[in-house]
Amino acid sequence: MKRVLSTLIVLASIGAQAQVLYVNNSNNTYEAINTANVKQITFDSAQQLVAVQGTDGTTSQYATANVDSISPCNNGGTALTYSNDRTVVFDAADASNFTEVVETIETDELVDEWGDFIENFSTTKIITINFSETGVTCNSNVSDVTYTITNNTHIVINSTRSKVGYIVRGTCSNGSLKIYSAKKFQIMVNNLALTNPTGPAINIQSGKTVYFTLGTNTTNALCDGATYAAPATATDGTAEDQKGTLFSEGQLIFNGTGTLNVTSLGGHGICSDDYIRIRSGNINVTALKDGFNTNDKFQIGRTASASPVVKIKADGNGVDCGKGNIIIEAGKIGINAGGEALKAEYDGTDTNITANTIISGGYINARTNDEKSSIFKTSGDFTLNGGNIQGEVKGNGSKIINSKGNITIEGGKITGIVDGTLSSDTTTAGGFKCDGDLIINDGIIALNCKGEGSKGFNCNGNMTINGGDITILATANNFIAAEYDRKTRAITGNDITINGGAVFAKSYDHAINGTGITVNDGAVHTISTDTTAINITATQTGGWLLTQDTQ
Repeated sequence: MKRVLSTLIVLASIGAQAQVLYVNNSNNTYEAINTANVKQITFDSAQQLVAVQGTDGTTSQYATANVDSISPCNNGGTALTYSNDRTVVFDAADASNFTEVVETIETDELVDEWGDFIENFSTTKIITINFSETGVTCNSNVSDVTYTITNNTHIVINSTRSKVGYIVRGTCSNGSLKIYSAKKFQIMVNNLALTNPTGPAINIQSGKTVYFTLGTNTTNALCDGATYAAPATATDGTAEDQKGTLFSEGQLIFNGTGTLNVTSLGGHGICSDDYIRIRSGNINVTALKDGFNTNDKFQIGRTASASPVVKIKADGNGVDCGKGNIIIEAGKIGINAGGEALKAEYDGTDTNITANTIISGGYINARTNDEKSSIFKTSGDFTLNGGNIQGEVKGNGSKIINSKGNITIEGGKITGIVDGTLSSDTTTAGGFKCDGDLIINDGIIALNCKGEGSKGFNCNGNMTINGGDITILATANNFIAAEYDRKTRAITGNDITINGGAVFAKSYDHAINGTGITVNDGAVHTISTDTTAINITATQTGGWLLTQDTQ
C-alpha cells in the first residue's frame, strides 16, 4: 500500500516579485519568513500539521486548521494555498457579469463589412405580404416586383428592384414565402407564424444580402415539414437548395429587437450558403439537424442599444460553419447539441480559407451529448479574448476545445466539465486539445475532467503560460484495458514554459507530463494522487513551484 507523504517542496522565489513568505493564520496574524531561509514546506499525512523547514535546520509548525494560506504577498504576489482540494462549478454570476464588444458601424463603402449594416441601407419601396389560413396577399403594384401564388397560401416573389423591403405578417399552417431578387433587400417579420409542411417556410433564392428584421415587440414563428417536396429547378438546370426552415443563398443579417422562434422537423433551423450575422434580437432554434448552418462565417455581435439572445437545441451541431470563422463578440448564447456545439471546420485544400474561432465577449452556456463532440471544434486556431464560457460535454472522447491549430487565451473566463471517458476508437476525453501551441496570457480557466484516461490540457505543440488563473482537475483512475493504458493527466505537452500566473493542476497520474518544464515566474501547484506530480526535470529561474507526490 502506498503511503501519502503530502509534501510540498517550495523552490524559493528568485525574482523580485516576492521575497517574503507569509503564513496567514485564521486569526488574521501573519508570520513573515525570508524565502532565502526556506528549504521546504511539509504537511503530515493527515493534513493536520504544516511545517516550514529552514535552511538552518529549524522548523516551525502550525496546525492546518489555523492556517488560511501560505503566500508570497508583497507587491501583489500570488497566494499559494496548502489545500489539495478545489472544485470546478458553473458560477451563476457568469450569465450576468460578462464583457461585450459593441460594434462600430462601418462607413467606408469600400470595406467588405459595410454591407452588413442596415444603417447603410434605406428602403424606397415597402411591400406588405399578409398570410392567413385561407390565403396570402401581396400589395406590390410595381413592374419590377412581381409575384405568383399557388394553392392560395404559397407565394413566390421575383424582384429586380433595389432598396425594397417586405413586411411579412399573419398566421398560416400551410404556406411559404420564396423570394428571387437581383438586389439586396429587407424582410421585416411582424407577428408572423408560418409553417410549410413540405419544405422551408422562407426560402430565399438570392445570393444578395438579406436584412432580416425582427419587429419591435413582435413574436414570430417559422416551421418546416418532416419531409420536403422535390425542389424546383434553377435556371442553370440544377435543383434549388432548400436546406432548412429559413434558408438563404446569400448573407443573412439579423437585426431588430423582436423574437424569432424557428422549428425544423426536416432540415437545419437557419441556413445560409453564404454567412450569417446576428446583431440583435431574440432567436430560438429547435432543429432536427444543425441549429445554424453556414457555408462561410457565423458572427454574433451587438449594436450600441441592443444585445442578442440566441438559444439553440439541435440534434446535430449547434452552429456549423463549412469554411468560415465563428466570431462571437457579444450576446447570450445557450446551446444544447447532439453533435458539436460550435464547429468551424474546413476539410478542403484551399489554403486561402481559414476556419478559426474567435470569442471576444458575450456569455456562452453550451452542452453536447454525442461521442467525440466538443463545445468548440475548429480546424484553425481558437482565440478567447473576453466573455464567459460554460461548457459541459458528456460523450466519450469529447472535449471542451478541440483545435487543429493553436489555442490562445488572452482574457475572459472558461469553465469546463468533461464527463466522458475513452470513445469507441480510444480517443481520450479532455478539456483543451490542440495540435498546435497553447498560449495563455490572461483570463480564468477551470476544467474538471472526470472520466478515466482524461486529459486537462493535451497539447501536441509547446505550451506557454504568461498569466491567468488556471485550475485543472483530472483525478479519475487511468483507463486500463487489455491492449492499452490511457493515463489520466492534468497537463500534457512538449516544452512547457511558465512566465507568470497561477496554475493548480491535480490528477491521478502525473499532473504535468512533457519533454521539459521551465518556471520563470508565477505560482505552480501540482498534485498527483497516485505517483509523482511532475514527470519531467523542472528548471526554475523564479516564481514558485510546489509539488505534492504520492509515493
